[in-house]
Amino acid sequence: MSKDVKFDIVVIGGGISGTMAAIASARQGSKTLLIDRYGALGGMATSGLVQPITTWGINDSYVISGTGKKILENMASKHDQAATAMSTYGPTCDAEYLKKELEDIAIENGVSLLYHTWVRSVEMKSTDVISHITAFSKNGDFNIYGKVFIDATADGDICAFAGVPFESSEDSEGQQAMTLMMIVSGIDQDRILDREKMQEIWDKHRVNSRQLTLFWHPRKGSTYVNMTSISSLNGLDPTDLTKATIECRKQAWDILDVFRNYMPGFENAYIEQTAPTLGIRETRRIKGQYILSADDILSGREFNDSIARASCPIDIHPRNNEPAVYQVLKKSYSIPYRALITNEISNLIATGRCISTDQEAHSSVRRMGPGFALGEAAGIAAALALENNDVRNISINQLQTILKSYNGII
Repeated sequence: MSKDVKFDIVVIGGGISGTMAAIASARQGSKTLLIDRYGALGGMATSGLVQPITTWGINDSYVISGTGKKILENMASKHDQAATAMSTYGPTCDAEYLKKELEDIAIENGVSLLYHTWVRSVEMKSTDVISHITAFSKNGDFNIYGKVFIDATADGDICAFAGVPFESSEDSEGQQAMTLMMIVSGIDQDRILDREKMQEIWDKHRVNSRQLTLFWHPRKGSTYVNMTSISSLNGLDPTDLTKATIECRKQAWDILDVFRNYMPGFENAYIEQTAPTLGIRETRRIKGQYILSADDILSGREFNDSIARASCPIDIHPRNNEPAVYQVLKKSYSIPYRALITNEISNLIATGRCISTDQEAHSSVRRMGPGFALGEAAGIAAALALENNDVRNISINQLQTILKSYNGII
């Protein structure tokens, strides 16, 4: 990589939402770069082993569709071990198949990929315009210039570097608990007990407060396990992240012992893999032009500038001394474009879990189903903004029309 590179759209963060943003902007004809600190796309869905990919609707009615739904449906049709069938809850995917699928689609649409790269700082052209970001790799620092930047870092890194105000529950209720996902294999599925009986066994021998949470892998004999947990830590602090990783990995082995010793069908089970990266549910949330609230999602509020919908439950994991909260929604709600843009910066869009919400709304919209839809909208919006150099002044009607052309539900 040379010292200076230039693109129309620069997307920072190759998770689900960032990948969709890059695909969508490149598909619109924009010269697009997608940067990620790891060596694969998919973020939590792949490097984090967070499966299944939820939530797409209520009962039998989809409220999220678009390109993301099509990608997952195509995966399931290609190979019976790639993904389970699409549903309104969401499919369970094999992480390796998903990495390859997302990478292939990004490249086919003309996205330039840059792995193993971090962003160090943001440089401003004027008070409200980002000139470039300074990235670093094993070769040192280099500059990446763009006309529009999309912050898909999950933690809102680019927004924070640019001086955008944000909210964090770190100093109040606390950030939600962290989890290290794992795949357990070697299971004799023909001999396992039903969920209720397995839960009773877990209750007798549990190693933490989590409920029995298994999601069967597309490959028979393997399951994704979402049962490790540690709270009262800061997802931006490397000391806390290290502590959480060590503790959750210990819990993973303790959980395996419970399964092997007490649950039929798990006698020869083993940990195939713990996730390469810790699952962080919550850090920064930007203060955008509109802050999506708990009242908005509980009332199923509609917005004129809606660019996506969601129906995921309010799902707040333990925080400091606060208990977990889980509340199923009765209907879907719309997500306004204003929650993705800021008052301060004219060429910056946020997508993924760092968008502008309160903590309750965040716990619903942070899931990956909405992430697919938000990313697609962010990418198209960035491409439209190239016409007037301001993401805050695009045609919402045009954005909505393009989203609908890809079967988006707004």
